[in-house]
Amino acid sequence: MSATAGLTGQAAGGWRYDGVARVFHWLVVAMLVVQYSVALLLASLLPKSAEDSLVAWHFSMGSSVCVVMLARLAWRLTHRPPPPPADLSPRLRLLSRVTHWTFYAVFIVLPVLGWAAASAHGAQVKLAGLIPLPLLVPKDDPFGKAMQTVHPAIAITLLAVIALHVAGALYHAVIKRDGVLQRMLPGRGGVTP
Repeated sequence: MSATAGLTGQAAGGWRYDGVARVFHWLVVAMLVVQYSVALLLASLLPKSAEDSLVAWHFSMGSSVCVVMLARLAWRLTHRPPPPPADLSPRLRLLSRVTHWTFYAVFIVLPVLGWAAASAHGAQVKLAGLIPLPLLVPKDDPFGKAMQTVHPAIAITLLAVIALHVAGALYHAVIKRDGVLQRMLPGRGGVTP
């Protein structure tokens, strides 16, 4: 069976995500790995005196992820992705669509709720660590303070969606061997339909 079974009939090169979509994908993956590493690992390893710097960095990275995801969403809405494999069941097609759109929603909502929580505590959020953003809610705002609890819960939900996404990628790579994983891998790609 070829590495791209189920993708036949596509125009040459049309079976892969375009280069911009792949850059957005892997940029967000890298930002997310760094964001979770800082939030979970470095916070427990570094001295308490580094806490303010880590929090400021977390705010900065979160706002940057939001901007990248908004740009990625704009690209997705204006550039058609490759179709799913022809032999993919309707249930798996639906699960794939739901997972992808959930990513967009969570990656945009999560930083906004974090920004609201920071604002309610009077903390300054800077986009990319450089551009100060206004308070999203007033200091001591009840909604913003409540987001301090909601934000980490949604972050855990994001990890569950990521696990589902990775499981889907592994399913296509190891079980179906249909070339779906190669559609998002960096580089020019070797195998075409």
